[in-house]
Amino acid sequence: MKNIFTNGFYFCVGIIFLILAKIKNRIIGYTPKTFSMAEIERCVEYDIHVADDWLKRLKEYIPAYTIQNKHILELGPGSDLGVGLYLLSKSAKKYTAVDIYDLASNVSPDFYNSFFTYLQGKEHINTISLEEELRKTQHNNNDKLNYICTPDFNFTEVISSDDKVDIIFSNAAFEHFSNFQKTIRDLNKIVLPGSILIASVDLCTHSRWIRDKDPNNIYRYSNLLYKLFSFNSSPNRIRPYQYKAALEQNNWENIVIQPKMSLDNKRLICFQDHLNKNFKDAVNQMDYLSIWICATKQYEKQYE
Repeated sequence: MKNIFTNGFYFCVGIIFLILAKIKNRIIGYTPKTFSMAEIERCVEYDIHVADDWLKRLKEYIPAYTIQNKHILELGPGSDLGVGLYLLSKSAKKYTAVDIYDLASNVSPDFYNSFFTYLQGKEHINTISLEEELRKTQHNNNDKLNYICTPDFNFTEVISSDDKVDIIFSNAAFEHFSNFQKTIRDLNKIVLPGSILIASVDLCTHSRWIRDKDPNNIYRYSNLLYKLFSFNSSPNRIRPYQYKAALEQNNWENIVIQPKMSLDNKRLICFQDHLNKNFKDAVNQMDYLSIWICATKQYEKQYE
């Protein structure tokens, strides 16, 4: 009886959070971080942590592979270009970031000053060339640091066929793509055979309080009800097996999907029966709260 009451409570409260998220999006737009850009030191450390996580995962996936002299594409870079500057400092040839929201164009100079100070002090990196790349980008004279905002996410038209991508990185962005299958098809047009994909995907409910109490809350609702309260960039509720299927259908191989954060078995059992019927089957792996996706573009059947 207590379990039924608890799940009924979370069902109702979850709808309230969906409504609040939709209102928030209409008023202030999309916010990629849970903290403000005014927290400069925290933002700098966040960027370094994200990039280091990718590099660590890449090393585990293909030990001999490096980013040196590679063209890196980041899908959904968020609120600044610190990650791109850091990857360039690690000898990447070029960094291109694509987003549907123009979040990184008006970053305070204080952030980048702090970012360069961090690289100089803790990474012992000479930042003169990086500062020049940033100035070029800010004056729309992109060279190695490229930032592209395209509301329809049609990035195939802005990446040159002579400058194809070697590595795709993404952090907590895949779950916001409204048409993930199209995104993967589009990647086929701009990546080189043998290109590597490394993505961290957040599968949880995104609203803060309910996320901690009931991380799979968004999976309690039917497609019709969830769509009613959705907005552009709402979590798409795609599960790991669906990501894998989309990649396989578009000729990606060596696909590795691993949990980054998992739900303990006790809580899974408590909530599982109260999920919508579309998410009750074991194939959904509802214990996976966030995942790593690693994949390699096949050499045959290169482009559609």
